[in-house]
Amino acid sequence: MVSAKDAKDWAREHMKGLWTSPMYPFTPDFELDEPGIRNNVEYMLASKSSGLGFGFSEPWVCTHKERRRAFEVAVDAARGRVPTYVHTTDHSVEETIALTRDAKSAGADAVMIWPPYEWAKTQEMLCEFYEYVASKVDMPIILYNTYHSGISMTPETIARLAKIQNVCALKDAVNDAAHTIQCQALCGDQIVISDPLEEHLLTSTLHFKQQLLLGTTSVFLMQSPHRQPIQEYFDLARQGKAEEASRKYYELQPLRDVWTGIYTVLWDKKGALHPLPYIKYWMDLIGMSAGPVRPPMKNLTDEQKAAFRARLLASGWVEKLWPDRVDAIRKI
Repeated sequence: MVSAKDAKDWAREHMKGLWTSPMYPFTPDFELDEPGIRNNVEYMLASKSSGLGFGFSEPWVCTHKERRRAFEVAVDAARGRVPTYVHTTDHSVEETIALTRDAKSAGADAVMIWPPYEWAKTQEMLCEFYEYVASKVDMPIILYNTYHSGISMTPETIARLAKIQNVCALKDAVNDAAHTIQCQALCGDQIVISDPLEEHLLTSTLHFKQQLLLGTTSVFLMQSPHRQPIQEYFDLARQGKAEEASRKYYELQPLRDVWTGIYTVLWDKKGALHPLPYIKYWMDLIGMSAGPVRPPMKNLTDEQKAAFRARLLASGWVEKLWPDRVDAIRKI
């Protein structure tokens, strides 16, 4: 187990490569799909994921009991083959602390925490929330900057939080490369900082030495056990082979456009939505376990599914990544 005092050293050494976090899989009658969690872990590991997270996608429709059980199953399924982290934010500060302690008991290496939907309404309140939670738990904390929380952390706030002993990394998911670069300048020597947008990864790696793509579904939606194109160009970029890396990066553009097309709603500063129904349908198409979204969120209509399959097939990447799933995706 990694303690708070070792969090920053642990992150610098181990938080490298492509880390991803999948959705909660549900059965057709909306029960937690534990075999599905295990299936997804194996799929992601076969797709060369270097670290696995769990628990962000739908915590608002899950009970605390379900969240804790999902932590246990996901970490157990990984069996220490890669580092693991889980999402533990809750409206209740005390539940956030309790979930974080449960994550440690389950064997997770770290937790990812984003500002709660209530309370943290100013930058000072953000800091007070993180500082209090960190003082009550003894494990690494990854900051998550997302419009989903209703407020975005400034680079100055992140620099203040980086001084906390437990805080070891940042997922800066605001689709603003300049913001991430400023965070790097202010505290990149203290914590591992990741711009999680795959579209930015080539530039971030070649010019800013980013060592980690953290918590993005592109790792399993744009890669597969059959082929890992993101890993290919990322490795080349890390080796300084800019021309080769760039060629492979741009080959992915048609599939990247499909991914970006469903994710645009996530970066709306006035009120971020979530493309969960599309993500889950994509997962089901390629042989992962996802199932339906729980009410009140709505699943895709047959027309939406058909339109999405057409876009995915038109990318030219279905045959390259999922040769054994082509007929299922075509729905012949």
